[in-house]
Amino acid sequence: MSMRTVKRKAMPLNLKKQESLTDLCHAYAKEKQYWLDKLKGWKCQSLLGKPRVIRDEFVGKKYVSPYGLQARHWKLALQDAVEVWDKYWQAIFVCLKPKIYQKYTDEVERRYAYWLLKCYPQFAELMQGNEPEPSFEIEPSVRHQISGYIRRTLKKLKGKPPKVKKIKTVKFDANCYEVFEHKGRQYIKLMTLERGKRVVIPLLGMANIKGNLSLVFHNGLHVHIAQDLQPHIQSTDTIEAIDFGYTEVMTDTQGETYGKELGEILTTSTNERHEKMQRRHKIHALEKKYRQTKPVKARNVRKYNLGRKKLDNKTTRVRQTIEREINTAINELVEKRAPSILVTENLRHSFTYNKTKNMNRKFSSWVRGRIQDRIVFKALAKGFRHEQVNPAYGSQSCPSCEFVDHRNRNGDSFKCLFCGHEDISDRIAALNYARRYGDREIGLHMSCNQVNTILLNRFHRRLEGEQSLTVPGKTLETVFQAHPQPVRDINITAGREKLSFTGRSIRERNKNTHV
Repeated sequence: MSMRTVKRKAMPLNLKKQESLTDLCHAYAKEKQYWLDKLKGWKCQSLLGKPRVIRDEFVGKKYVSPYGLQARHWKLALQDAVEVWDKYWQAIFVCLKPKIYQKYTDEVERRYAYWLLKCYPQFAELMQGNEPEPSFEIEPSVRHQISGYIRRTLKKLKGKPPKVKKIKTVKFDANCYEVFEHKGRQYIKLMTLERGKRVVIPLLGMANIKGNLSLVFHNGLHVHIAQDLQPHIQSTDTIEAIDFGYTEVMTDTQGETYGKELGEILTTSTNERHEKMQRRHKIHALEKKYRQTKPVKARNVRKYNLGRKKLDNKTTRVRQTIEREINTAINELVEKRAPSILVTENLRHSFTYNKTKNMNRKFSSWVRGRIQDRIVFKALAKGFRHEQVNPAYGSQSCPSCEFVDHRNRNGDSFKCLFCGHEDISDRIAALNYARRYGDREIGLHMSCNQVNTILLNRFHRRLEGEQSLTVPGKTLETVFQAHPQPVRDINITAGREKLSFTGRSIRERNKNTHV
């Protein structure tokens, strides 16, 4: 069952209640850090998928929290630490799996490499220098080579072990709190460090509160409640693909754009922040100069000129504005197209730009990861399936004749150098993503060079098997004569290929994709 978080703001508390909850928060953070350090050992790492086993072991030893937490709270801190370690490794595995896909082409070798990352017992055994033996057959020498490669790569990918950086969260289960109403206001009673004593917190608004929740100290006191997400079932059977952008949130296969204000919001906020930070850098330099000669003035500069409150509040408002624009765009797309499957590019990779500082700064603020997070959430909430494809050369390959060249695209416009097909580049990318869904030859983690080779091989085979239907008499040699910069040499494979994964012929596919 999928979950969503509902945030409830608490009303201001008196000093005694604030001190009680602050003490609880500090004790919980220390307890969580204790368990994070305790779980570093590979014996505990092998049990990350079974946190109850770790808990039962310490309960049998009659463990008592050294920071004064009651039994339920130290168990929640342990569970929280286990989840942090699990997310730590899973994030590293996400970076490691594409490397495995590109290095190993043999199915058995890939299967063994992925199997090592599937469960924590064999993963912990691997990291201790062993070579776990799977249930399927594989040569010992191959096991040795793959195990060594994964250990070496993991050492490069992993950074410092997780730790508690901000003391601001305490978790509660259903037995750690009570909810009641009095005179039209909702209240919640939270367990504290003292046995049998609970703190009553008045909440703003009314909502159903049940299950586990978190108390968060951030710009006031908030209660975060996890609720089950009930997805809607899409009655349609349609596939839609989109291309994410900077000036707008996305463009679909019909060429319609959604979230057109995103680019203006990002550019304005980036420029304002840049100017603001330039002024602050000058003040920082003055403050550093005054530290030795005028310490009182340096303290006043830090207090009155270098505060973070206004800056953080403005950053929060900008982030909320961007999220609203993204959510609105996704809702409009789902309402208009009603897709059962939504195909997007994978944006979980780093970007490099050979542009000016100003352009690089704007692109670095592009919230590509946030867009993808909201797509994943909306897929659960709205009842459609989210699929990702390899984005390489999506806006540079022609959907009509499949000729790929970087000169096909010029900014936001696209014109194929071979067949003359014209359209906006964002729609071209969306059309290509739709065609790549289900393509077994172009994998999600395949490198750009491999994708380029496959696309050009397909184009050459198409010319051999069936001449262009849209531009009679045009050949690859005439394209090279008109554009002397050569495309890389490709070994042409004889034979005719049906390029569509749905089984349609080239002629039928061109009729549907040519505009």
